[in-house]
Amino acid sequence: MKKVLFLAFSVITFMSYSQEKFVNLTLSSGISTPSSSFSDNAYANNGSYFELAGAYYFSKFGIGLSLGQYTNPTDSNLDNFINSLNFSTINSTEDWKVSYYGFGPEYKTTFNKIEATFLLRTGIMSIKPITLESSYVKNIDIAIPFYSLETNKTYKVSYFSTAFKIGYNISRNLNVFANIDYLSAISNEFTITEKTIVDANKNGIIDAEDFIQADGTPIAFDEITTSIKPQTTNFGVGISYNFGNNSTTPNVKRKRPGRVKYSDITLKRNPVYEGETTNGESPLYVGKNKVSITLTNSAKEKADKKNKQRKLVNVLPKNNSRFKSTSEIKNFTWKLIGSKIVNPHYIIEVIKISSSHQVQLTYISKTTKTTMNPTIIFKENKLSDGQYSWKVTETTTGISSNNSYFTMGQCEIDFTISNDTIECLGYVGANRKFKICFDTTYSSASGDLTFANLGSGLSVYDQSYTPLTYTLVSPNPTLVTQIGASATTVSYCFEVTVSASVTSIGFGLQGDDLDPSPIVCQPGVSSLFDELPSCLCDDCDRIELSFDDFNISLNGATGNQFNFNGNINVNVPIYGIEFQIQSYSYSANPSACTEGVSSVEESGMILMPGTTINGSTSLQLFNETASGSSSSNNNATKDIKYTSNTSLTGPIPVNLTIGLPGPLSGLDPSCCVIDYTVCIKVKVFYEEGNCKSCVFTHCFQFNNQ
Repeated sequence: MKKVLFLAFSVITFMSYSQEKFVNLTLSSGISTPSSSFSDNAYANNGSYFELAGAYYFSKFGIGLSLGQYTNPTDSNLDNFINSLNFSTINSTEDWKVSYYGFGPEYKTTFNKIEATFLLRTGIMSIKPITLESSYVKNIDIAIPFYSLETNKTYKVSYFSTAFKIGYNISRNLNVFANIDYLSAISNEFTITEKTIVDANKNGIIDAEDFIQADGTPIAFDEITTSIKPQTTNFGVGISYNFGNNSTTPNVKRKRPGRVKYSDITLKRNPVYEGETTNGESPLYVGKNKVSITLTNSAKEKADKKNKQRKLVNVLPKNNSRFKSTSEIKNFTWKLIGSKIVNPHYIIEVIKISSSHQVQLTYISKTTKTTMNPTIIFKENKLSDGQYSWKVTETTTGISSNNSYFTMGQCEIDFTISNDTIECLGYVGANRKFKICFDTTYSSASGDLTFANLGSGLSVYDQSYTPLTYTLVSPNPTLVTQIGASATTVSYCFEVTVSASVTSIGFGLQGDDLDPSPIVCQPGVSSLFDELPSCLCDDCDRIELSFDDFNISLNGATGNQFNFNGNINVNVPIYGIEFQIQSYSYSANPSACTEGVSSVEESGMILMPGTTINGSTSLQLFNETASGSSSSNNNATKDIKYTSNTSLTGPIPVNLTIGLPGPLSGLDPSCCVIDYTVCIKVKVFYEEGNCKSCVFTHCFQFNNQ
């Protein structure tokens, strides 16, 4: 029992110090075949075995624990021995039952869906005591024992085993396998005792006088003690299941069949292909394969990445706090969200800004902590009345917090911004147009909030405090007075158009001086959007598009037209879909077997009338007219669109006929291997009226064979 606990403790300890979380459990059973010495000396015969095992893997190597039992019957082999005697016998036998538990290393490797595992074990083998007896039948009433083989106690001996498994991965976690396992006791401590009875009175039979002398004392029999090693070879089948992250099977780069990763999609491929591309991945082949393509969009990937990245967040003083003196600021405090930074170095910047949000004065200090006392930043200086902003930057990573604001002054003013939101309204040329809305709540015993004097009002600025032009829009196209006697809330929205260089948009309200005395009492409040939203629709984060059973095949015998067909699936209802050929390229082997583009229609064009979407040929074509070529026609386009008055759900059948360079006229296509890459942009419209859309892209690689 102590050895079992020690083995279990060793496994748990090892697992706790490893970085991976991959556990494999197996269950197997089959035939147990004894070795010749075990069969001859202990009359063991073919039997059965059962084993339960578990292993913890780190990469392809693991450490495992096995618990099992094998049973070998004895009656058949003992019968063979008894039948060689010249008199009738009765046999009484028990089966050999051996239990074992062991601990040792494993190694696993995969070839596509085939998995091979090598195991070594060492541990303890427990052998149950048994008795094998035969009796000579003198008559029907008396049975005289003539042969006896027995063990007197349960033996525990050391053993080792080696095994090999070959399996098939049904899924990412489930595997079926066949195995061969050789087990052998290490020592010869296990013994059996054999008694031999002879015809002492030489009367030709075994009778009572052969057991008891004339004076009544028992006759001493010859005894032979034999040391044996239980040795068996087990053949079986089993099933295994992986818990956690299997780092060996899923991440194998499978050549065929398997999964191939292209730029922004995942291809699931079914048949076996010939040949490979230069990067070691199998290409798509025309007319031989069907693929299921899942197209992921960059907006979703960007959003997922953003949610996982590190962030610095200002904690104290809270945004738009008010203080009468520097001593009221207890500490500047911030926190890091996300993974820990080793040996961080922070810079805190405190800036005094004017009523028009221009920089007037800057304080800078450094620290390795996430808090700093104001006396370290400002030394003996006392902050003058006015509005200030502060932010923190970590120098080794370059990440910064959003700006927070606070005001110094003697006035009793409660002025806050809440519910501030920003959305992109789209593009104006190359510039982006944003709409920002917010609520202001104001109360003060000093007076009402007004914006009549020069310098007061709403200021909008970028990350460098450069003023931005804005337009106030509904619900209040102008700034309105707020009475100070009781708290009031007013909602504002403004629109601002910015260039690509603008990464942050800040804004602030600056009221008039409410106090006629020398005390400066100007109510001010500010806010900042340090991360501007993408002007791609946020709805695209949740939209997924895929092609099912997608097939590429030659269209006719000319060799310069290909059918791209399959079913498009979108996880939301859509009202239209558009396909655009972004680019194409090709290479021929031998290079002289194609003349390249002989007409506009062979330059990566979508061709009619063969093209259909949702079974319809009523499509909007952006026709080819720019070339002015007499060989072009109005049924060739780089861009084609299908719209519907009702929502489209489920599989949407698509067939695109695309023209590409083919083999020389009259040349057997099998003598001219042309490899193609065609990149297609897919736009889906998810709002009736085609006002909102999401874009997906994919590059197809295939050849003409």
